[in-house]
Amino acid sequence: MQLDLQLGKVVQGSVAISERNLMLVFQVNCPGCLSRALPMLTKISEENKSINCFALSTAFENFNLNNVKTTKALLEQGDLTLHSKRHFAQLGHQKLPYNFELPVVMDWFMPSQTISKLEESVFNVFDNERLSKTLKQNIKNHLAQRLVPMSLMGRTFLNNDLQGTPTWIYFDEDLEIIGSWFGHKDLEWIQALLDK
Repeated sequence: MQLDLQLGKVVQGSVAISERNLMLVFQVNCPGCLSRALPMLTKISEENKSINCFALSTAFENFNLNNVKTTKALLEQGDLTLHSKRHFAQLGHQKLPYNFELPVVMDWFMPSQTISKLEESVFNVFDNERLSKTLKQNIKNHLAQRLVPMSLMGRTFLNNDLQGTPTWIYFDEDLEIIGSWFGHKDLEWIQALLDK
């Protein structure tokens, strides 16, 4: 299966696809991503110099907490958001307690003007139909609940039907997926996959 990779703004370092790539898809407001997955990616990178390791910051929820601004603040100042902040505070940390040095790129997000035009065009379709005012409003409300969140999601996340974060994708230079998993696996399991 081929990865539909939609890269947006590079936040840290530089990303170039190579022969073997391990991409960690994460959200800033994901305690497991920050406490386990990012450090694991660093360790994997240190032990596998021939594998291009990088992180993709995405959003499928909490769009005000998972974006380019919060990603930059996390990487540059160690700033944490809501759930991540709570998690690390319980461990006695007010900031991210480590520096993450690997490349980080944002998922590609639909520009807000495009989202507005998309909403408007979908809603206008129903204004021209001979439907009751109540039914039109119900249809618009339903579309707003479904369309708006989907239009705000990162394209790589959405187009590959990912389950959540952290998601790991191991792929080649042709974007063919060699292996992928959601959540956490132990280092031995990951290393066995990378050694194939």
